[in-house]
Amino acid sequence: MHGSMWLSVYRLAHDVDERHPKGIYAVALVDYTEPSPLTYHELLSARVITASNGKKAVSVVDIWVDSPDSVAGGRTLWAIPKGLAKFGGEASTKGPLATHTWETSHDDGPIATARFSDVTQLAPRLPMQGGVEQPGIEEHPDTAWLTMEGSAKLLPARGSWTFDPDGPLAYLRGATKVGSFRGKGFQVAFG
Repeated sequence: MHGSMWLSVYRLAHDVDERHPKGIYAVALVDYTEPSPLTYHELLSARVITASNGKKAVSVVDIWVDSPDSVAGGRTLWAIPKGLAKFGGEASTKGPLATHTWETSHDDGPIATARFSDVTQLAPRLPMQGGVEQPGIEEHPDTAWLTMEGSAKLLPARGSWTFDPDGPLAYLRGATKVGSFRGKGFQVAFG
């Protein structure tokens, strides 16, 4: 897959519910572009876990995309509980500074807005890798494990989020933001 990602890391200090226990969470907006097999937008929250193999990994907790094909593939191949959403926003550049704003909503209302500023176009390409472990869902009842490996132009960014108080990411409104990053021009393989 190819594209760009805007990501912030949060520390949630208390258990919210069974799906959202205290811990470290990442919230990301992703723009998958050509030559990816599918091109679409994605908003997700993922929690850092110790996987069943004893390694650190992430588990996707909440996720929305604007592609029905991505919903079907994520659910049946990897037990990722994707839903559909609408994405809007704009981008601008001034010299090396890039600014992106995003708005995401679904049929039940707004989910989140985000604004990022970065100079990632000046960044070197760095390797990235990790694992994802997903508990089973109806379309894929067994636990799924997948690896990610690739590279991106990666740098810290200035990122701010507004989570709708009645939306599905409202549990992050009281969380402490640790930092924000942009991964420009990523190339990643999932397996």
